[in-house]
Amino acid sequence: MGCQCQKPDFLNDELTADEKKQIKNIEGDNDYLSNNYYNIKSRKYINPNGKPIDEFSKYIFNKINSIRENPQSFIDIIQKSKKNIKMDKSGIKIYKSSIKVALNRGEDAFDEAIEFLRKTKPMNKLIYNPDFVIDLPNNEYDIISKEYLANKVKAKIDSGIDIKSFWKDIVKDEETCFILTVVDDSIKNAGNKRNDILNSDNKYIGISSVKIGKSFACYIVLG
Repeated sequence: MGCQCQKPDFLNDELTADEKKQIKNIEGDNDYLSNNYYNIKSRKYINPNGKPIDEFSKYIFNKINSIRENPQSFIDIIQKSKKNIKMDKSGIKIYKSSIKVALNRGEDAFDEAIEFLRKTKPMNKLIYNPDFVIDLPNNEYDIISKEYLANKVKAKIDSGIDIKSFWKDIVKDEETCFILTVVDDSIKNAGNKRNDILNSDNKYIGISSVKIGKSFACYIVLG
């Protein structure tokens, strides 16, 4: 059941003819989209078909929405990805793809993710919201620092944007980024990323990425 909120009248004058036509075609068929077209606080029209610009972010965005629509279809993918778990020379379990990523629990975390997907019901896609997108840093110091993302998110929250969670990953390829977001076998807050991207209460997402050496820093913000 869609929300019962009304769209402010002033927005009708701000929309183009194409945007009005698009809304008219969808309203009545999809309560979720028609009731989430607007960021009321910023008075901005949100394109329900919007996507990130860069290919890395676009890949993650599409994968996140695919797993929301059909969680069980990714069980085999996570199961097969367990083959990438290795033990390195120091005795630490790693996820070995194009880059070695240290794991906290290893196989147990992958099995937990599989059970989570097995029990998760399909849900609506997240809508790409430009207000949630993190401006990309222009130097390596800001890319690596923890403060940069936190400060950017704080500024958005202070401006009235309802952000519920955010994080940054530095990886070498899109597939590893997505798999480790679903498994989320980090030392702290394990499972939070998976819980957030598969939380039906979340409606919006902002994704941006920047190249750093041979890797990518990917910023994800949810609300």
